[in-house]
Amino acid sequence: MSKKISPIGDVIKDVFAGWEKEKNLSKEEIEFCWKELVGQAGFQHSKPSTLRKKILTVRVDSSVWLQELVMKKRQILKGLKRALGKDRIAEIHFRIGEFNG
Repeated sequence: MSKKISPIGDVIKDVFAGWEKEKNLSKEEIEFCWKELVGQAGFQHSKPSTLRKKILTVRVDSSVWLQELVMKKRQILKGLKRALGKDRIAEIHFRIGEFNG
């Protein structure tokens, strides 16, 4: 039985796709996407804090903004998946708390 030989271009594409998939997202990448999705006002009142096991935890400075973001959660999550990769973030958890910045 013979193995199918793949063109070198396909092999290289697969290798780079695998590396890209495994690459950790930087805080700057996540914050940039967050700001684009929630706008300047939303960004002043909320900041992505951690990303663990595909769960993005976001710190929010008030219950008013927490409620606003919860109502937009589905839309924000969809935008994050589109921008950062659909298998990178599965859920967003909001927490009231202080943040730097």
